[in-house]
Amino acid sequence: MKMIWAIIRPEYSQKVIDALEKTGISAMTRLHVTGHGAEIGIMAGHVNYSEIPKEMLMLVLPDIDVAHAVKIISTMAKTWQKENPGLGAVGDGKIFVTYVEDAYTIRTAEKRRSAPGLPVKTSNSL
Repeated sequence: MKMIWAIIRPEYSQKVIDALEKTGISAMTRLHVTGHGAEIGIMAGHVNYSEIPKEMLMLVLPDIDVAHAVKIISTMAKTWQKENPGLGAVGDGKIFVTYVEDAYTIRTAEKRRSAPGLPVKTSNSL
């Protein structure tokens, strides 16, 4: 299993979510966050606003689905520009992919191991 953290422009988040859901990827967490990357904030007169609104999508998927999800996110979250077709713009976002060793369902105490299809019941005592 892998976790995808996608930090994207807020105006593209619903478009990304809809595209993921159309392919059967519907379990995710959506967070409103602030920050900046290479765009280093927005200048308005002499004031630099470094805390730019972004949205972060967090998904945990089987390894086999990760490349497909990354492709959807990167395509749907990209700002298309007439003068620079296909390259997007600074501030479009970033996608991080990390390994997930285990996942636990609180309701059922079920543990899902890294290998797909191996749910394991765990003891209810901590």
